[in-house]
Amino acid sequence: MRGRIIFWLSLVCLLILFVLFGLKHGAVQNTWRNTLSALVMSGEHEDLEYFIWHLRMPKILAALAVGGALSVSGVILQNILNNPLASSFTLGLSQGAAFGAAFSIIILGAGSLMHTGSGLVFGNMGMIAAGAFCGTMLASFVILMFSFVKGMSAQGLILAGVAMSAFFSACTMLLQYFSTDNQLAATVFWTFGDLSKGGWHEALTVLAVMLFGILFSFRFSWDYNAIQWGELHAAGLGVEVRKIRIYSLIITSIMAAFATAFYGVIGFVGLIAPHMVRLMFKHTGHGFLIPASALLGGVFLLGADLLAQIILYPLALPVGVITAFAGVPMFLFLLMKRSIKNAQG
Repeated sequence: MRGRIIFWLSLVCLLILFVLFGLKHGAVQNTWRNTLSALVMSGEHEDLEYFIWHLRMPKILAALAVGGALSVSGVILQNILNNPLASSFTLGLSQGAAFGAAFSIIILGAGSLMHTGSGLVFGNMGMIAAGAFCGTMLASFVILMFSFVKGMSAQGLILAGVAMSAFFSACTMLLQYFSTDNQLAATVFWTFGDLSKGGWHEALTVLAVMLFGILFSFRFSWDYNAIQWGELHAAGLGVEVRKIRIYSLIITSIMAAFATAFYGVIGFVGLIAPHMVRLMFKHTGHGFLIPASALLGGVFLLGADLLAQIILYPLALPVGVITAFAGVPMFLFLLMKRSIKNAQG
């Protein structure tokens, strides 16, 4: 119990620290006094107030919402598929989003990159987001259809996700081959996960979906604990494993779809946050694992975004690059750990 209290207090302190640095640091540097003055909207620094309330605050909220959504979806997918490597990124949902965005940009002419005072933006972000959402839901629909196949195991669904990932990646490359230079630049730029792509509306939308996903997962937290010990054990306790797996695939797909549609491909968050919690608290139940992963995922993504802005300042890297550098070692570690466990078993 004491360890959990320390964990929550540490995360809250990190969150406050990252939020303060996120408000202060950006393309325009200011003193702490001016930053706090603009935060309370004193009227002394109207330009800075605009930067903070219309650019930096939505970005901070987006980091918390996207990080939480991807982390919770990772927790659920790893449970129902009985695979520690399962996430929206490794199941091909992110690749489906990339294909949907590329289709909107290249085939539907959704827009191209434009230079504005706040950087590069898309001409028709709404249509691109809709395309990415449809691509994610298409990938999840195929995986969901495989779950209805008689005798299909959880491992089979993982392999189906790997196949869908390769398929959508090939489709995206095919579209890029026939695109113009401007369209190619737009599709490549979209695949870079970037939290500055949206504003208040997008951040609040993802936050609402994430909170709904947490409430849903809490509803079935006891069932997830039972499934954790094996499908036969869970079925013996009265858990409808197949039904829960279908519902869970749907809600995780929706969370990943909204997060990816607005902010691009941000990989490995759904792997890093849940497994960091599991490493610190072994054999913990989902009643604790779900909210802990959500908060840790949000704080991790917020910290990764700050690092992306600072590491090559004044050039800001896409946050997806930072999460990939952090996630690949974690992925390889989990893969090796699973291989050693299988060899010993």
